Amino acid sequence: MARLLSFALGLAAGARACSNILVTKGASADGRAHVSYNADDAALIGAVSHWPGRRHPPGATRDVYSWDSGAFLGVIPEPEATLNVFGNANEAGVVIGETTHGGLALLSNVGKTGANGTLLDYGSLIWITLQRARTAREAVETMVALCETYGYASDLEGFSITDGDEVWYMELTGRGDFDPHGVLYVALRVPDGAILAHANQARITRWLPCDDASVCRASPDLVDFLVARGLYPADADPALASFSDAVDPVTFAGARFCEARVWDVFRRASSAFDAAKHLDYARGVDLSTRMPLWIEPSRKLGRGDVHALMSSHFEDTWFDPAVDVGAAAEHAPYRWNGLEWALGNASYVNERVVGTQYTAWHFVASVAPSDAGVPAPMRAVLWFGADDHSWSPKIPIHGGAREVHRSYDDGDCAGRSACRRALGLPGTTTEFSLDNAWWLSTIVADQVYTRYDRAAPTVLAAKEALDARLAARLADAEAAATALFAAGDAGAALAVLDAHAVAAGALASETWLGLWQTLLVAYVDGRVTTVDEDDEVCGCAKESAAFTDAWKTKVVADTGDKYLARSDAKTDDDGRPKTMLRSARAELPRRHHAFPARAKTSIRGVAA
Repeated sequence: MARLLSFALGLAAGARACSNILVTKGASADGRAHVSYNADDAALIGAVSHWPGRRHPPGATRDVYSWDSGAFLGVIPEPEATLNVFGNANEAGVVIGETTHGGLALLSNVGKTGANGTLLDYGSLIWITLQRARTAREAVETMVALCETYGYASDLEGFSITDGDEVWYMELTGRGDFDPHGVLYVALRVPDGAILAHANQARITRWLPCDDASVCRASPDLVDFLVARGLYPADADPALASFSDAVDPVTFAGARFCEARVWDVFRRASSAFDAAKHLDYARGVDLSTRMPLWIEPSRKLGRGDVHALMSSHFEDTWFDPAVDVGAAAEHAPYRWNGLEWALGNASYVNERVVGTQYTAWHFVASVAPSDAGVPAPMRAVLWFGADDHSWSPKIPIHGGAREVHRSYDDGDCAGRSACRRALGLPGTTTEFSLDNAWWLSTIVADQVYTRYDRAAPTVLAAKEALDARLAARLADAEAAATALFAAGDAGAALAVLDAHAVAAGALASETWLGLWQTLLVAYVDGRVTTVDEDDEVCGCAKESAAFTDAWKTKVVADTGDKYLARSDAKTDDDGRPKTMLRSARAELPRRHHAFPARAKTSIRGVAA
């Protein structure tokens, strides 16, 4: 979502900065197109919004709310009929994701809503388009038509669009005060067999010639507009025009915080991608060595591969944040002090990882092509998760489904807390609820953040086990629904998809609640608790965390002999030196405390 006009805005709580990966069907291991999306926003709760498909009477209207602020923007008329939309997928198999690029201030309509008649922010634009478009190309056309009719209320966005047959990437911005209802855009079809990633920095450079609507679409007057506003030299060759350089020039922040994530995805996906060549660009040192817009992966990617890419923390790269002192003793790649910090007169950065703790929700969408024989309501499957992509469960939800488990339900609120309260839905970002999937994912992830080396393997194993169970249930539900569609009983088939979505959410929430309890017991008070049936008191063993010599060396280097234990030259019975601390401990009087009866909590299966 937002690397806005000043990147500092992206550091504030509530600002959005997302990551997307687009995988064409020819680059996919299962022959389905994939679009993945981390919706990164510290202020937004992760839940599944739903707009039922329906026919509308003449004069029907739709309320429009800003996704960023929750403010009411106005109303627009409804068409005669709209499609069922669950999350970012619809019943026809269309999926749309986004990342906000920000772009130039003179083209932005942020904050101008109402003053110049603009009504549609980028979030509303996605969901309204999904209610109306049946193909990816139709989605591109619909988004442009909606903006030109009702006004675009945001700034530069990158949109990821697929219908299973084709994958399109579109960059779209307003025209500012020059034309409140106009937009500038370029939309390109990703070649089959290729993948594309974008992360808050415009990436489309050359787009001309754009004379084949099956692979390229753009504003007809784009070059003329750029030249007239001094954004492209009048005497330059139009065919060399770069959309990105004109409307969102790369800066240090755009490279280091945004393009570096694309670099990380590309280097992991393809051994042919020259990561060394583009390293200085990703670091923000050499901004001239732009990366290709798309690449071909070394092997075809499965859904699990895409999840792994969307959970990346720059492991084993120059950027790896898990190896310096900021990672603390357990090598956590996360930082709590934002992307920029200062010491004296100098400014420093933290790395912006793909799998950030600030993700509100995420998905990897798997979309079957139209010739696969899959009923339309089943073509798009969102593997949806709340909170951090790295540590949360993902539940499969079909674009044609009409119900989801209460713990994942957001009604038509699009994250607005007041709307959730009005509908009686559990939890907001400021109101804790164990009945809310986002909170369950959050409390599990928080156990990992502070116990990274110890807790991460346990959570990853739980994710893998749950994913296998959900995949098996998905296969059963799809077999049953397919048979019902073939028999002409669409109502019963949709009921199967509904029941499956509800059951998947229930299983995920129940499993994650149990996992949190297990982690809490295993790592309470910073200790590591494991089962020890020979212990007659608690049936457990409690040990201090084992830190590496590298971390101990950092502590000693920082503190000198402040914590050095002084030996009194005596030894224990085991021959070890008796330190002052150990000698004193033996002389301390035994203290007794009254504790309530211990609850019997199972910790079996927890990794030591």
